[in-house]
Amino acid sequence: MADKTFHGNVTEIISIARSYVNARIELWKLSLLEKASLAGAFFLSSVIFVLIIAFCLLFVSLAFAIWYGQKTGDFALGFLITAGFYVIIGIIFLLAKNYLIAGPVIKNLSSIICKDDEPEQSLDDE
Repeated sequence: MADKTFHGNVTEIISIARSYVNARIELWKLSLLEKASLAGAFFLSSVIFVLIIAFCLLFVSLAFAIWYGQKTGDFALGFLITAGFYVIIGIIFLLAKNYLIAGPVIKNLSSIICKDDEPEQSLDDE
């Protein structure tokens, strides 16, 4: 270390600092990519789940309306009852949208985005 000059030490420190900053930037990029991927996967799986439930409800509704229409002889009443059921469900969702939809979505996304993979090491630990 006696053969190094002050200029050489400063140059080495600057080089190490640049390497550290570049490594941190790469870490942030990878962390952002991971969080965006997890959020995208959450949204995609949620959309697929909602579509599956929607198709199931569609076919169950059609089956009920046709069954009720055959039993009573009035298909229009069967479809009207089904539509009334969906109006009631729609009103319930409208009144409780923050509790039923927004709250769980925000909770899941915040857990994905705010999860801390590696705790920062303090300088005291080294």
